[in-house]
Amino acid sequence: MTAISVLASVATIAVSLSQLSIITVLRRAQRTRSNVPILQFQVSLLSSVLWTKYGLIRKDDTVLLVNILGTLISIYVLLCFWWYSINARYVETRSLVTLVCALLMIAYVDHSSDPWAEDAFGLACCLVTLLFLGSPLSQIGNVIRLQDASVLLPSVALLAFFNNLLWSLYGHLHNDAFMLFPNAIGSALCAVQLGLIAYYGRAAANLPLTATIKPDDGDGVESVPMTEIST
Repeated sequence: MTAISVLASVATIAVSLSQLSIITVLRRAQRTRSNVPILQFQVSLLSSVLWTKYGLIRKDDTVLLVNILGTLISIYVLLCFWWYSINARYVETRSLVTLVCALLMIAYVDHSSDPWAEDAFGLACCLVTLLFLGSPLSQIGNVIRLQDASVLLPSVALLAFFNNLLWSLYGHLHNDAFMLFPNAIGSALCAVQLGLIAYYGRAAANLPLTATIKPDDGDGVESVPMTEIST
């Protein structure tokens, strides 16, 4: 393994492990009957599963190993969502949809006779990666309106920035456009998050967990600000 592949692997593992800090938030949310947004963790699972398959296709042990670990961590996090959620059926439905999407895409690349199937699968991996990296920016409207970047996590954004930068270099060294371009764009998205954090600050970072940000997806339960994750 080259120095870049080692650094990229370490950075990816660090980003995956950083998701475990959500467990503390889930415990508090259970006590206050609040709801933690799950989308980012669904997309994390989908991304890890697809990139695991991509590693198998390309016979790339570096990509394969870090994403197997990422898949296991994502599954554990979603199990924690299910365990602590006051609406377990909601978590089950969202998780099932995620797994079905992953299995359908894997089945397509395994059984398709289309010579472009692997390229299409690589493109799908790119799009899911960008969705995962851009998901925190779904809060950008609230950040600008409230002039408060407390919903963005500086440690995670910084880790993700360097992670994507390293994988961009890895993709460049291996002439793999599917790894180069989404990670380069991902670095830019993380830079936007860091810029918003630097400009607006995190004034609400110390607010109590019961502070309301917005209603959740129609389940009648208030959302918990993501700032409650330890940074």
